[in-house]
Amino acid sequence: MRALVTGAGGFVGSHLVRSLVADGVEVFAGSLDGAPPAGDPAGARWLPLDVTSDASLAAAVAEARPDAVFHLAGQASVAGSFADPVGTWDANATGTLRLLEALAPGTRLVLAGSAEVYGAVPEADQPIREERPLRPANPYAASKAAAEMACVAAAASRGVEAVVARSFNHTGPGQDPRFALPSWARQIAAIRAGRAEPVLRVGNLEARRDLLDVRDVVRAYRRLAEAGTPGTAYNVCSGAAQSMREALDALVVISGADVRVEVDAERVRPVDVPLLLGDPGRIRALGWTPEIPLRRTLADLLAAEERGS
Repeated sequence: MRALVTGAGGFVGSHLVRSLVADGVEVFAGSLDGAPPAGDPAGARWLPLDVTSDASLAAAVAEARPDAVFHLAGQASVAGSFADPVGTWDANATGTLRLLEALAPGTRLVLAGSAEVYGAVPEADQPIREERPLRPANPYAASKAAAEMACVAAAASRGVEAVVARSFNHTGPGQDPRFALPSWARQIAAIRAGRAEPVLRVGNLEARRDLLDVRDVVRAYRRLAEAGTPGTAYNVCSGAAQSMREALDALVVISGADVRVEVDAERVRPVDVPLLLGDPGRIRALGWTPEIPLRRTLADLLAAEERGS
């Protein structure tokens, strides 16, 4: 199989490229500059790919001639979408449409979507199922909802076998430390190395999230490429909620560090959804289920931060 991965240099993309290469897939890894990230294993062919450029997409697709496309490229920040809503729409919504238009009928495509498209969902209506109406509440979520609609239309009218993965929260080695769990792991690594005082600064610990390991997310995307129904959305989630406080406590225990936890007002979001929980029934019917427990994810996250410290 020939696979094209857009956004291959990102957090999930780099894990996906490694997984595909390890299984002997011929991988074409697209990134803005076409250069592999530091430490990336050999095996993939890297090429420049800009989803805001018709010419760039056409060249990448012509070179890769993919049987399957994993579309992970785009603008991924909710905060960034408020700062640049037009640019976010161009990258995520129009960029997805450009890519779909460049693909031949019969090509499989998995869109890395987001649970943000559901908007604010009352706790009484959770876990969230795919049939729930989309109520995007920010420019990022709106752009991802539009990208989904482009995939549904391409599946219906052009024969591009596009499947949508609505990903809930996920973490693991290599995630940006602007996110809570890798931030905590980085702080603990610095404390253990004697480079920081034993104070762990955190945000809201009461929020409950449906957390997956990035490697389980990669397995989900690959399963959707194999067996997902074109034009259909699938929640990529565990179906279990974990409070951020529980995750923090587990990470501290794993580390063995003696730390004092302090809430940092700058790390507390003005609006934080108390619960975000998905129903994974649809993707489980395809034979996918999470394999990596949170404790292992946290241990691997901490080990990765300590190696880089």
